[in-house]
Amino acid sequence: MSINKEVVLIKDWILQQITEGAFAKHQPLPSQYEISRLLNKSRDDIELAFHELVTEQIISEHFQEGYLIKSKPNFLYPIDELKSITSMIEQGGQVAGTMMISHDIEQPSIDDKRVMNIQDDRDITVIERIRTANDEPIVYCLDKVDAAPLVGSQHILRQSLLEIMDQTERLKVEYAESEIESIGYEPYISNALQCSPEESLLLFKQIHYNVHDEPILYSMNYFKSSQVRFVIKRTKKR
Repeated sequence: MSINKEVVLIKDWILQQITEGAFAKHQPLPSQYEISRLLNKSRDDIELAFHELVTEQIISEHFQEGYLIKSKPNFLYPIDELKSITSMIEQGGQVAGTMMISHDIEQPSIDDKRVMNIQDDRDITVIERIRTANDEPIVYCLDKVDAAPLVGSQHILRQSLLEIMDQTERLKVEYAESEIESIGYEPYISNALQCSPEESLLLFKQIHYNVHDEPILYSMNYFKSSQVRFVIKRTKKR
């Protein structure tokens, strides 16, 4: 980052204003021109300080609004352990809820059969829902379970899917293979999650396996990036 002492001083001043609450969240920061006059610093240095704070994810630039303090996500989701969305929300100090969109027994597609290694014509259970925290939508979930019907699924509004699957020996999840993808504005899902146009989504795609290495659950969870932060502990390979 900058080796310019003037830029560092400007950054520290802005950070101090944020820490002390002088700059309110959800309100635009003073313009670069205003800060330049207030601190008697050059516009170039002010612009560079703003640029570095954006790069460091302290502030963010919004079209036609200016620069705002970047809000920290309310929830942490560790990607190195199997954890339900329900427990993530509850550990964040909020009440987990579910808005059901659909819950059907369906014929799997060619891609579903490939992912879940289905060799015959059996049906699967497909559940589409929105997970909420204190009634605010934060995750869109599309889950495909290799069971039709799914025993205990009538309790899906009150229990996590993993808890329901644990009731059936073959459907107990032992491990999962996961991948994360950043998604831009996707009309159907973004609207369902009440996202702003500039808000991105994080797709957490997982294939869950039982103790016999059989794929039993294929899930696609779209997290609001403003609400959820993924964390992982990485160790040096020796």
